[in-house]
Amino acid sequence: MPAHYALSDAAIVLVTIIAGNALWRSGRHLPAFAMACFGVAAFIGVVRFGAGLQDQLAAVHAGASQLFGLAGAVAILSGYLLRPADRHTIWIIALILCAATAIFLFAQPLLGPVFLLALVIVFLASIVRPGPSGRTWLVPVGCAVMLANTLFIRRAAWLDEAVAWHIYHVVIALALAALAKGLMSAEQRVN
Repeated sequence: MPAHYALSDAAIVLVTIIAGNALWRSGRHLPAFAMACFGVAAFIGVVRFGAGLQDQLAAVHAGASQLFGLAGAVAILSGYLLRPADRHTIWIIALILCAATAIFLFAQPLLGPVFLLALVIVFLASIVRPGPSGRTWLVPVGCAVMLANTLFIRRAAWLDEAVAWHIYHVVIALALAALAKGLMSAEQRVN
């Protein structure tokens, strides 16, 4: 795989740094943690392809993408449904990481379904119970885009492998940006 594969992973890294920082500063710690999860997995991809370590880091990149993708989706769900006090956030993050790791290690067939289920629940919850944002429509749109992207673009047989890779990762970056913008209240939003 050529080095250009790192570019679309870099888009995710850039979005997650900016969005995660804005979410953290606005007190939305669980969504900020979710951005960090997606960003770490993408950063491994940047290193993998940018440094020419495709084979050496293939398993690490795939594993981190699955583990941290699941943890990120569950963190977005938890942040949306729970809205915990700051003193409970670290325990929720620890629980999310433990659960995601347990599923990754002992129940790999559940990774995809739990990831998709978390996105579906956030999608539905964001419609039924809109958050503090003035742009509440961004949360269900971000979830729907990520769902469609995962189901139809990720391993699309009708697309060239490189095209599918880049579309998938750029769409993830856009969906994460939409989710972050939608999860921040109007007075906390960073433009």
